[in-house]
Amino acid sequence: MNHVPDPVLAAIDGLGRSILVDDPTTLDQRLRSDFRVRIGCDPTALDAGTASVAFRLEHGTPAPTLRGHGSFVATVVDGVDSRLREWGIEPPDAYTHRGADDGWQIYAGRAALP
Repeated sequence: MNHVPDPVLAAIDGLGRSILVDDPTTLDQRLRSDFRVRIGCDPTALDAGTASVAFRLEHGTPAPTLRGHGSFVATVVDGVDSRLREWGIEPPDAYTHRGADDGWQIYAGRAALP
């Protein structure tokens, strides 16, 4: 069962295509009402060969890594990572807690671009 919304998958496909034609774009999508993903890909990231991948989860209690929030969150993250890999984008091994912003826990890492 796919837990990643179709618009998010389409946005990842758009990001993958934009990288292939050297016209990178930033992805910012809602996974659920309390869960978002942002992939910051601009010309500088493309030149460096890495892009920031950040998830924001509206949750009062942080965990050391995003997957520490349980199997449902892990399944969604795995779905995003899987789609990135289909485009040759290698996601980070883990998304570590980077802080909080107004009740949103922020988890991030760097993905290797093709």
